[in-house]
Amino acid sequence: MKKILPVLFFILICILTLIYMGRAIPSFRANVSENKGIYKSIPMNRSQFLRQTYNNCAPYSAMAVISILRKNIIDPEKLSEEINWRMEKNLTFPQGLVNLLHNYDVETEEYSMSRYSDEEKINWLKNMADNDTPVILLIKEHNILHFITLLGYDSHGFLFYDSMQDRRGENSEMTKVDRPEYEGNRYFSIQEFMPMWNEGHVSIFFKNWAVVCH
Repeated sequence: MKKILPVLFFILICILTLIYMGRAIPSFRANVSENKGIYKSIPMNRSQFLRQTYNNCAPYSAMAVISILRKNIIDPEKLSEEINWRMEKNLTFPQGLVNLLHNYDVETEEYSMSRYSDEEKINWLKNMADNDTPVILLIKEHNILHFITLLGYDSHGFLFYDSMQDRRGENSEMTKVDRPEYEGNRYFSIQEFMPMWNEGHVSIFFKNWAVVCH
């Protein structure tokens, strides 16, 4: 038994290393073909523009995707109880978000877009939106790592569901909406958004990380 334990421990370390190192390897087959689109949006039920509870951007982002793809209105606080791969203070590894989506029959593809230029990253995001494919991105906003869901674009920026958007009122569970004429509750110009996505990583891990949802 004493000889088996070190072997099992070594295997576990190898598995965990593969999980994390895989997210340090840039993606090579992303569709970054030129996109000159002017406007595209992915509809999301506006009743789901909810303000997250403490550090719960992962389950709230999952809620957005489930709402879009499965037409299923689900309580994000229920999802926060189900999600795994969490640390102290509800901090969530991307694997926990991916596992949660799989539990609700959402297929996922993970990408690390760090090898591409900003222009190519922009093309890729637009191409995903053109396919009506919601994408959850890991960004850094106000020096905090944060999950946010892409819902479309116009010629100057991107449309998102952002669970950290300001509240509609002091005691409201709903968020403000930056551009009521657009889908989503948050609008970032390209110049605002790209630095946040480029900084959304931990050391060499999760650089320009995204999960495409089907």
